[in-house]
Amino acid sequence: MAERSSSTVVRRPGQDQMRGFKPGKFINEVVSELRKSVWPTRDEVIRLTWVVLVIASIVGGILGFLDFSYSRTFTKYIVLP
Repeated sequence: MAERSSSTVVRRPGQDQMRGFKPGKFINEVVSELRKSVWPTRDEVIRLTWVVLVIASIVGGILGFLDFSYSRTFTKYIVLP
């Protein structure tokens, strides 16, 4: 881990710095930034959802097959002989 030098001091914001915080202004800035975002189209969302579901199903099937085959192998040759 990196050591902090003795001259580096981490301080919490003071009362005078927190007085400038306005929740309404913060929410407006968040909404403004979200409007600048490029959102995917409906077709992109549907297509990418199918990609995720197919890949997750394939990986799940492979892992299920490996789990089943390993458990059969271990019980047949190691646990029950």
